[in-house]
Amino acid sequence: MEKLLFWMVLIVGTVALLGSCAKKDEESAATAAADNTTSTTSTTKYMSTTTTASGSITMGDDTLSGVYATSCLTGSLITIFVNANVWPSEVKAYGNVFVVTGSDNISIELYAFTDTSCSTSSMSYKTVSDNVTVGSASGSNYPVTYNRQTQAITVHTTAAETTTETLYSNTLDWTVGTPREISMLGVLNYGLWTLSGTTWYEASSSSATPTSAGTVPYVKQ
Repeated sequence: MEKLLFWMVLIVGTVALLGSCAKKDEESAATAAADNTTSTTSTTKYMSTTTTASGSITMGDDTLSGVYATSCLTGSLITIFVNANVWPSEVKAYGNVFVVTGSDNISIELYAFTDTSCSTSSMSYKTVSDNVTVGSASGSNYPVTYNRQTQAITVHTTAAETTTETLYSNTLDWTVGTPREISMLGVLNYGLWTLSGTTWYEASSSSATPTSAGTVPYVKQ
């Protein structure tokens, strides 16, 4: 169960792990992910979501609201997750979405695709968190904490279904196209958020506030 929770936590902050140089006390896979780079596809395509945005979160003089999304990403993180049997070998690209769903509620979402243009879905994750608390800024960077509550995992192919069920030692069943919700046990997460106009950045850690800001841009949709 601890291994599964580790991967669930890692998946939540995929882009944050790649965009941050913050020190992690995670296992070697997380460290490797932090040191690898991402790249965008030649055509800019931003991720979309069915999650409804609501409310806003105040960050000093700035207000965070709505939906923020990364472009379609490729990179060595895919190989790491495939080799760890978290993603099926069909995954070729991914992207993230961040949605403000209340005054202290957020949804962090990850979408994996079978092609580099992010057109055909393989797997998706929606992690719901609450109790978002924003601290005092250091420059334009705001330290935050929040509690992960649930993660809805959806498999879109039979390959993704097999991989996910194997990860859970075949103790849970998935049906293609149907989300399955897993408890995140209210685990505390630390973040460093930066808002610059309509572009948002995050760095994330499960142990302490990151010391460096994220570098992967989420653009307001």
